[in-house]
Amino acid sequence: MKSDFRLKNEENFYLYFLSNIKGLSHHNIWQWLNQRPNDKIEGIIKEKEKDEKFISQAQENFLSLKEPYISILDPEYPALLKTIYDPPLFLFYRGNKKLLQAEKLLTIVGSRTTTDYHTNSARKIIAQLKDTPLVIVSGLAIGLDALAHQAALENKLPTIAVLGSGLDDSVLYPKSNLALAKKIIEQNGLLLSEYPALTPPALHQFPRRNRLLAGLSQATLVISGALKSGTLITAQVAIDEGREVLALPGNINYTLNQGPNKLLKSGADIFVEIEDILQIYKLDKKIKSQTINLKNKSHAKIYSLLQTEPMSLIRLSQKTELPLDKLNPIISEMEINGLVKFNRFDQLEIL
Repeated sequence: MKSDFRLKNEENFYLYFLSNIKGLSHHNIWQWLNQRPNDKIEGIIKEKEKDEKFISQAQENFLSLKEPYISILDPEYPALLKTIYDPPLFLFYRGNKKLLQAEKLLTIVGSRTTTDYHTNSARKIIAQLKDTPLVIVSGLAIGLDALAHQAALENKLPTIAVLGSGLDDSVLYPKSNLALAKKIIEQNGLLLSEYPALTPPALHQFPRRNRLLAGLSQATLVISGALKSGTLITAQVAIDEGREVLALPGNINYTLNQGPNKLLKSGADIFVEIEDILQIYKLDKKIKSQTINLKNKSHAKIYSLLQTEPMSLIRLSQKTELPLDKLNPIISEMEINGLVKFNRFDQLEIL
């Protein structure tokens, strides 16, 4: 039975009041609100309901909330997120909150540092998802997250950025992606956080944020990440919540492939082609396979060699038996035609 205090207060304020009680997790509160009796929790709450100073401070803080929000009691709260072990009680937002009602959200995560392989793969994957009803979810972090949002915008896909800070410009993290955050809103996307507007970034908030990334979507695609990384935390939450997890395989000698490769070893689905994603969401999209017809025999031979692996100019010269003075102009032609490029290791690779 509700106490007088509970009857006198609007539901969302009471929820906020509960969220400020030390010792109560969001899981505890959500379970208790769903009529899961717990004498210890009930006792803690009743004590705080008598604490006028605590109530007054909670009311003051609640009234000062700057950002619009959705609470877990509101019908707009995303259904999938509500089912995770520790759902956030409040979601503060800027932008198009209707995206939270979309049925087909896909989370894409990766490392802050990137390689050409991971960058090119992510761009290609998202480009192939163009003209589907998918919403791309990521964390606005430097590196692969920012790239996922940017590629989504470039391909006219809606995108949701989930932050580990408040949404006010003065605290939004990372600051270097503030312009991207504004662009997401301008293009009918959404910024989302469980933290009030002026909450500065803190180390412990980012692992907490990762459960939202995993919880919002039916599937999570892991592009890159070391063994101990936020990317792996997100993937593990998705696995624990029974969601689909796909991982992009990579060279076992590279640190940023160790996370996805470990996930694959543990039973995650391998990402090989775009149909791997489309099947999860029961989408039928015909992907045109790119066929390269090279009439120039030298171009064709070089392109074929680079389809196996990137190569330095010296190694390519050895493989083609062409001296460097003859090879260089051919490579220049192929670069101009958008067939090859030099990567950060000064190796040639196909585009």
